[in-house]
Parts: sequence; structure tokens; C-alpha cells
Amino acid sequence: MTTYHSTKFIKERIYKVRIAATLLLFIFGIGSGLTTNAQEASQQSNFYAITGNGLKDTSWLFGTYHLVKSSYLSEVPEVLRAFNKAKAVAVELVLDSAKTVAGRSMGMLQNKTLSDLLDKPFKDSLDKELRTTLGVGIEQINQLKPINVALTLSMVYLISDLNSPLQKYSGAMLDGYFAEAGKQAGKTVTEFETIEEQMNLLFNSATNEEQVDQLKLFLRNKNDMINQGNELIDNWFKHDLEKMYAVSERGLAVFGNENDFLTNRNNKWMKTLPGLLKKESQFIAVGALHLAGSSGLIKQLQLLGYTLTPIKL
Repeated sequence: MTTYHSTKFIKERIYKVRIAATLLLFIFGIGSGLTTNAQEASQQSNFYAITGNGLKDTSWLFGTYHLVKSSYLSEVPEVLRAFNKAKAVAVELVLDSAKTVAGRSMGMLQNKTLSDLLDKPFKDSLDKELRTTLGVGIEQINQLKPINVALTLSMVYLISDLNSPLQKYSGAMLDGYFAEAGKQAGKTVTEFETIEEQMNLLFNSATNEEQVDQLKLFLRNKNDMINQGNELIDNWFKHDLEKMYAVSERGLAVFGNENDFLTNRNNKWMKTLPGLLKKESQFIAVGALHLAGSSGLIKQLQLLGYTLTPIKL
């Protein structure tokens, strides 16, 4: 493999990471432990109707898995019907090619290389893993931040698993599909955050040294991380938020914390969401873990007086 093709290959992998950035909240279990209150323990659905609190029209809340592609919707016609009924769409972010370039730069090291941050034993073991998984050595990805390396490897593990249910579907990834299809249908499309905000959260929440420790922990527990990712996928297809959250708790020590990746973002979105619901019927599609728990969107909407009714899929 030439250096040109190696670099092109890596850039394609990184691009997949950017597109599915919030999927990382699933893969690495960025969340908190489950609460035990009966209402939260019954969260077996990832699709809810939102009514009450003075709303004239029903809105819907759908917890997505960001790498599942749009042909999956043929298996859940209730979701597609709700999407078609809604007058507006709200998603985590709307991809913009110009902004994506700026977002990518946040995952790159400045004035140093990855090799500069690593001791020789770890550098050698990482180089071996990269060559086995990506077909290139550390020199070809020397500008990536340590966390970016972990994310790239994790995505390759997922998308190269031929037995994964992710391989079954085609089309655009769900979140992008809802945003684009909504736009094409003339619906109002709202994004809760920008790609710059997401990339800053992913790549700048920890120092380079902390990211090296995270990368070491990730590789040391590679098989467990892969298994956790598979469990999360399996439980998402079973529409079981409770089990997804339980799996996510096991990976919490590796990447980030609840406040940065879930609670703070949920709280920020809740400043916008009630106004959207009051304005017109919404189809809200965000990562499924944002729905669950005491700081999740379901609980926060209920506390404001909305009725959230699970819809069986």
C-alpha cells in the first residue's frame, strides 16, 4: 500500500468518525448508572409520542443509533409515519461540508506528533495494532490526537464486522436521512448543536496526556470494548434503553463523563425543545442514550408536564 493510498484510507475512516460522532456516546458508554425508580426502569422503548402540557399537535421522540442506515425504517413503519406527519424535524446536528473541514482539524495535533506523546513500548504495540487493523503504521497517522486514534480504530472494528446487524441496511445514516428528507419535504429542520461543538467536545475535553491514557486503556480492553459495542447495538435493535444504559456504564471510565457528554448537552437542548414543541409538531431524532436516565430528555420533558407515551416497535 502506498503512502498516498494509506493516507486516503485513513482520511476515509476519520470521515466516517466525523459523520457518526455521537455514536461514540454509545460505543464507549458515555453515560451514568441507571436509577432505580420504577418509571425509569420501564424505559423499554426508544420511540415516544409527546402530548399534553398545552400542545395542540403530537410530536415524536426517536432515539437513534447513528450508524444504522435508512433502509431500516421499512422495519419500523410507525417511525416513518410519525416522521411524515410531523411538520418539523429536530436533530443533533446537520452536516455541512464546509464546517466538517473545520471540525476535522480539532482532531489533529498541533506542533507535535502522536509519536512524541508515546513511550516506546506503547508506540510499538500501537503500531502493530494499526498495521493489523488499518494496514498502515503510526507514521501515517502521526497528526491524529490520541482519542482520534481510538475512535478511528473503534469505528473500523464496528464497520468491518460482517456479522453485525449494521451490515444489513443501506442508504443514508438515520440522523442524516431525517435531516435531509425533512429539508426536501419542506419541513423546518433544527439542529441542537453544530459539528464544531461536537468535535470540540470529543477532541478537546481531555489533555493530550489524558487522551494517551484513554487510548492505552482502550487497547488494553479492546475485546471488552468491542463486546460492549455489540451489546449496545443488539439492545438498540431490541429498543431496550435500560439495557443500553447498563452497558454504557461499564465503559464510562474510558471516555468522558456524564456531565460533559450527556447531562450538559441534554440541559442545553431542553432550553430549545419546549419552544419547538409549542410552535409546531416535531419529529425529534437524537442518540438513544440521550433519552434515558434522570437527566434524559424523557424525564426532563415529563417534569415539565408533557406526557411521553412509548410506542411499541
